[in-house]
Amino acid sequence: MSAQGKTTNRAGRRLGALIFAVGLIMLVVVFALAAAAFRQIPAALGADEGGAGPGLASALAAIGARAVLLLVMAYASSLLASKGLDLYQAARGDGGE
Repeated sequence: MSAQGKTTNRAGRRLGALIFAVGLIMLVVVFALAAAAFRQIPAALGADEGGAGPGLASALAAIGARAVLLLVMAYASSLLASKGLDLYQAARGDGGE
């Protein structure tokens, strides 16, 4: 293998590892947002009966919309992490050629 091929593979491995790391960081952020969202559910549903809050239907709609957005974010970040691993393996030559 030529020196240029080794440089390209090293750059590909680094890029793959970087993309994988970004995907993992995004997953951690999504899990943190989900945990925060689950802590807010009792307040959104009016756990404190004294205050005049939003209606049950609007609170459930807001919670559902947040859950869908979190699912989409989790799916996108897991795809990104997967593609980073694929790129890393391809740069290493483990593609099963």
